[in-house]
Amino acid sequence: MTSTLGRSDRRTTPEGNPVEPEQLRILLGTAARVPAVTLALIATLVVTTMVAASSDLTGIYAAIAGSWLALHQVTLTIDGVALGVLPLLPTAVLVWLTARAARSATDAFVALGGRPLDRRNASRIAVATLAGPTVITIVALIVIQDAASVLPVVTPNPAAALAWVTALYLLGAGLGIGARTWRPLSVRYGVPNWLVAAVRPAARAVLGMFAAAGVVTVLGLLWSWTVVGDLIGRGGGVTGALGLTVLSVLYLPNVLIGAAAVVAGSTVQFGDVTLSLFEATGGDLPALPVLVVIPPGPAAPFWPVLLAVPATVGALLGRYVAQRHLEARARGEYVSSTDAALTVVAAAALAGATSALATWVAGGPLGIFGVVGGNWWLAGVLVFAWSGLLGLVTSQLLLWREHRLAAAEAARASAAAEESATETAAAENPDGDEPVEEADATPLDEAKALEAGPATPAADVLEAEIVEDGPEGQQDAADAGGDADAAGDAGAPAVAGTEREDPADDERVHVADAELEDAADEPGGSGVTEQDAGAPPERNGDLPEGAAPPKG
Repeated sequence: MTSTLGRSDRRTTPEGNPVEPEQLRILLGTAARVPAVTLALIATLVVTTMVAASSDLTGIYAAIAGSWLALHQVTLTIDGVALGVLPLLPTAVLVWLTARAARSATDAFVALGGRPLDRRNASRIAVATLAGPTVITIVALIVIQDAASVLPVVTPNPAAALAWVTALYLLGAGLGIGARTWRPLSVRYGVPNWLVAAVRPAARAVLGMFAAAGVVTVLGLLWSWTVVGDLIGRGGGVTGALGLTVLSVLYLPNVLIGAAAVVAGSTVQFGDVTLSLFEATGGDLPALPVLVVIPPGPAAPFWPVLLAVPATVGALLGRYVAQRHLEARARGEYVSSTDAALTVVAAAALAGATSALATWVAGGPLGIFGVVGGNWWLAGVLVFAWSGLLGLVTSQLLLWREHRLAAAEAARASAAAEESATETAAAENPDGDEPVEEADATPLDEAKALEAGPATPAADVLEAEIVEDGPEGQQDAADAGGDADAAGDAGAPAVAGTEREDPADDERVHVADAELEDAADEPGGSGVTEQDAGAPPERNGDLPEGAAPPKG
């Protein structure tokens, strides 16, 4: 008994998932909460409207069923008029509520299991999110088919209706579950970092385009405010005026999407009315106040200036990507040189796809007006082109500029470090003594080498001294030089002025060398003994006979 009472009621399967009762409670809440609240609100609004209009309540169920389908963008045909352009504001709110419910269910599963959400539990949440709306949609189709026998309504295409409901709730479930799991899943499946980093700039680009379109729409409403007042006044009282105002607010996202397509350079068609930045043709429009933003035409010359809006959005996208790229490098993360370009291209592609999808959803058939909406594929291509081209140019220029600034900063830091080292060395050596470098010691070494080298032969010096006298001495010197050259070529020593070796001449040469060295060592450096003025020159006994002494 004690072991039974101490046993926990929360049992887990071998895979670690909670038991079915706890899962079932979460999944049932996810499947029923949003559809039940939505259906209750629709029923309340329909009953209130019919009572306020003093209408018969005979077709109330068909009205509730039709409102449910219209909320999910299912085309309705009433009294032979197709209504395919449906307000997007309540649909967007519905998707947001679905995403919140799916995110809450994800958090609950993670809290119960104590580990990240696995694939099986994610599938359960998605199926539960889709189950409740699918059941209500099938019931709504049956109710309309039954009411078609007594009311002027046509049963919508069941496949199209179920496809719209499935797509919207899967979108909401994907947003809710992905908000908690998309980063771990991207790491698990090896999604490139540049692709993960492209999600946020793509969302910023799309929101930027819609924000600019909102500004254009508000300016158009203010410009035509008197016409807006006239249309609201045609409502026939407070109830009619309130109904037109509410309907205009519900259709406001449709108008914003069309304005974004026009600002990007695409075209919008509303029956016979065609609008772009380069042309505008007027025509008949429904008496809805929000539609006064469509000008009657022709196009004004300054309208193409609005192309600066997508260009600015693209430049901001590139700036954002460049900043994130530099921040990742500052954190020490590995980022290749092409990641920024790939991120810009991926973000531009996501923004273009989102714009094309939104433009397509915002349009559709509208009774006698025919097809209403923007050129969805052209809008997507233009948003991709503006965002990609301007984003690439901006991001690459900013990265190049930052690289240049970083290089210049590194150079300045290196110069500052060298200057600091020089100042430190000067502070450590205040006397200013500099170490003797190899270049400073070179002259001294050369002097020592000259002193240690071989002396100039005395015979050459004597020859240079002797050749200055008359023709006779010059002839003797020339003969001596020639004999010396000949002796050198023959490999035998030769003495100036002789053809053979003479010991007496060698002795006289050595004596002359000694006298020349003594004269070079004296301060005068001239090597010539001063004589009295006018005294005859003394005869040099060391010179050979027949040689003239030098003058002076």
